[in-house]
Amino acid sequence: MPHLFRAVRCRGRDGRRGVVALVALIVAVLATLVGPVGAATAAVTPKDGQSAAVSPAASPVAEGASALTAAPAPKAAPAKPEPKRPEPAAARATAAREVSRTAGADTCSGAIAPDTLYTCAERPEGGSRFTFTLTSATDLVLVQAVSLSGGTEYPKLTAPDGSAVACTSVYGTEARCPTNKAGAYTLDVNSSSTGGFSVSYKALLSSTTCTNVAASSATLGAPRAVEATLAAGSTGDCFRLPTAFAAGSVLRAHLTSYEVLGTIYDATGKQLCSTRDEGLDFDCKLTGTAPFTLLVNEEYGRSVPYGFTVARLSGASGCPVVDAQAYGTVPDAGSSVPCRILRVTAAGPYVFGPVGTSSWTYGTLHRVNGTEVCTSTPLTPCTLAAGYYTWARGADNLKDAYGISFYATNQTAGCTDARDDGFASGPAQGTFTGAGQQLCRTLPTATGKGLYFYDTPPADDGANVDTTVYDAKGVQQCVATSGLSVCKLTGTAPFRAVLSAPTTGAYRMTIHGTGNTAGCATWDSSPFGPSPGTTFDLTADKQVACLALGAGKHSTAEMIDYTNTTNRVNASVQIYDGAGNQVCSTVGGSTTRCDLQATPAYSALLIGTGYTDSYRLVRRDISQTAKCPAPTSLTVGGASTGYTFKSALDSTCLQFKTATTDKLVISQRTPTAAYRTGAVLVVVDATGKALCRQWGNACRVTGSTGYLVYVLASGYDGSTPIVAHIDTWKVATAAGWAPECTSKRIGAENFPVRSGTLTEAAAGYCAVATVKPGQRFNIYGADNSVASGTNPNVEMLSATGFTGSGLDPLVQCGNNNVGDFDFYCSTSQSAPQGEYLFLLSAYTAATPLKYQMQGVCVFGCASRPKQADATSVTPATSPAGTTTKVALRGTNLTLGTDVVLRAADGSTSPYRMVRATAVNTAGTVLVVELSTFGLEPGTYDLVLDSPGFTAGTRSPGYLPGAYKVTAAPPPAQTPPGGHPLAN
Repeated sequence: MPHLFRAVRCRGRDGRRGVVALVALIVAVLATLVGPVGAATAAVTPKDGQSAAVSPAASPVAEGASALTAAPAPKAAPAKPEPKRPEPAAARATAAREVSRTAGADTCSGAIAPDTLYTCAERPEGGSRFTFTLTSATDLVLVQAVSLSGGTEYPKLTAPDGSAVACTSVYGTEARCPTNKAGAYTLDVNSSSTGGFSVSYKALLSSTTCTNVAASSATLGAPRAVEATLAAGSTGDCFRLPTAFAAGSVLRAHLTSYEVLGTIYDATGKQLCSTRDEGLDFDCKLTGTAPFTLLVNEEYGRSVPYGFTVARLSGASGCPVVDAQAYGTVPDAGSSVPCRILRVTAAGPYVFGPVGTSSWTYGTLHRVNGTEVCTSTPLTPCTLAAGYYTWARGADNLKDAYGISFYATNQTAGCTDARDDGFASGPAQGTFTGAGQQLCRTLPTATGKGLYFYDTPPADDGANVDTTVYDAKGVQQCVATSGLSVCKLTGTAPFRAVLSAPTTGAYRMTIHGTGNTAGCATWDSSPFGPSPGTTFDLTADKQVACLALGAGKHSTAEMIDYTNTTNRVNASVQIYDGAGNQVCSTVGGSTTRCDLQATPAYSALLIGTGYTDSYRLVRRDISQTAKCPAPTSLTVGGASTGYTFKSALDSTCLQFKTATTDKLVISQRTPTAAYRTGAVLVVVDATGKALCRQWGNACRVTGSTGYLVYVLASGYDGSTPIVAHIDTWKVATAAGWAPECTSKRIGAENFPVRSGTLTEAAAGYCAVATVKPGQRFNIYGADNSVASGTNPNVEMLSATGFTGSGLDPLVQCGNNNVGDFDFYCSTSQSAPQGEYLFLLSAYTAATPLKYQMQGVCVFGCASRPKQADATSVTPATSPAGTTTKVALRGTNLTLGTDVVLRAADGSTSPYRMVRATAVNTAGTVLVVELSTFGLEPGTYDLVLDSPGFTAGTRSPGYLPGAYKVTAAPPPAQTPPGGHPLAN
């Protein structure tokens, strides 16, 4: 198998297609979902009472495609910006500056007229009082008071009977005051700030200054844009909506500026809709009493330019009519009218959407009464009753010309027959002649089968096809995007494939049954060993190859692998059954395993990522019928089984019987492998089911009557053999841990020195360890491994939580210092007290490996470790810049004793300047390699395990003046590569 490196590049047409697919993603989704239409020249205005009911989908959408190129979700309309509220202090200051530059009437009290700005340059002591008269009993008074110093004004309105009018101000300084009496009103303006102010008011319901909006300016097909600028200090501009906008109508409004508010009121002053709640665009159902009024205002009194449109969405007028079209028709995309009337003559499933424009065009479908139906860009067909429906473009959308694709998904008009053995008979071909055109192909495939859809445009300017498959009832089965997709057919035959493309041009679409091996190259099974595999090529123009696994010519469990000329993972192998179910896939790597039924035929796809490359594929039996030798030994620490990989597809396997109660630890080692090369080990049970893939730690398995272990070469460089050693250790039976382990006993608080040599005839060491809950002990060791980064490994296993290769939550072991023989093992607080299995393996170290190790309890111990002490050092001197073996004599010495040289100034040598190489069982002699690289000549104290001490005074763990560093030897004696222990 090649390196696990995923690379993708674009070349020639495939590169162009990748870019096109990204750029045209949104348009492609819409074009896939909708059909061709034609726009009538006449406009139809259905009456509000005309039926346009909608019902749920006729039947559930078929289970989605298992797409090799994932089908995108439908795109929603672009997110509308959240209305931005001005920072209050800045807004008040701006309004004050603008009002100060306005030539308003200068008065601080008295009678005032509506819609007139009054300024008071010098605020009277005690405040200002104004009066005005309302002629209507019911009104909505709007008051805007602006402090010229940028402060806040507090207007208070008093009714003719002396009662206070309840006014509200949600944002800003404008107050809204509903009134219920005619007569003289008093308006008091008070403020805690100094300086002048301005005031204006509007009686909204009775105002004679509101602009009347003509019905002809408020049609959905041609809404007239109004543009104006709010006067500084004003209460805003008001507009009376047409009388045709009766109660129950739905209004579509759009404002161009987030700096203003647009609010709809009825004739009683009740607020119906507002951009404060709905954003700049909203559909408002008009309830209450007509006439209805739109108020545009700025809450702090600033002067702001704005624009708006209003249109009647219910009973829409001015919209061209679109009828459902036969496949093959190119939609009329010559009109920019922002709506269409969709005429449904027969109830059924339909798909619709905008086409024929380079901009993002979106909209919504509504019943005649203005209520929305379906979704704006339906991914699946929407069932519509007979009648008329209004498709309305987003009010803030671009106004370029476009068309509407609208078709019934249960229709056959315009469909032509297609074959479903495209890898044998060749692809379906044709040409898209216009934007939004949909082409239909009727398929002979039966229900319950699967199909490949493989898009291969015939030239650089060819069309990239997206395909939507419907059943005979119009129920969507899948969406197959450009490239390669797989579709499962679960509906009612016959099925129809509807093809669409974001551009015009010729297309070429291969449609092939997933269980059909016709036209697919034969892929024969290979034995384990150095099989060359079967060769298949991918080119820039052919990025998919179909491979056949003939009926009865495969086992029930197989592993697959591939290599290529670039020795990189740049393709995948995927196997499908006849129903379109993916059986297995190598996506993300080059190897996997597959469960297969004994008799059916299967097709496999070799799928590239844009590279021209030659691939060699193998598939091998890993079921009960596989032929594999037994391992050399199942004894814990016994002989390993060796194998040398001499090619990229080289492999080996082992097979053996066990009892279901047996527990096994299985691993592979490649200690001498070249850089970035190695092996992959997988364990399957007696049925071929994968149990474990080794990722670092060994695999732990139990519960099966037998196992098959297969090992593959990984990253083979083309010339350097990879030598592997496979350890298969039966560590326990129903009677307990293996006897070769129970004969050796250790514990967290009783782990004396153990020594030995690991060879391929005796590849490990095991013992049974007694450990309490919540204990931790360190394992210190020394070995003769000389290669950088190679060390043996330790594990501790519990009888529960045994399977897999991950961490056991009850017990864990790890490395204290990467690169050193320095480990820890610990139990959780919930772990039972008892016997655990301790294992030592060669891991990444080459054999034969001489080792010595011992354990020291560091947590949860009955007593603390005794203080290490040294009474002498031999030899007691060495030159600077050298490494010397030194023997420490004393008491309580271990392989983990921390040995440090301390200079007279209190500085100490780094820990890694000293490395233990041996200790005697009594702990009275410890041999270390002591490095003096970086040390200045002089006399040094010896400090063990960081005890408390007084400089110059002998105490346990502290030996003053114990070691002398002399002048460094000549530079020529410096070891090549620098510090010999740094590696």
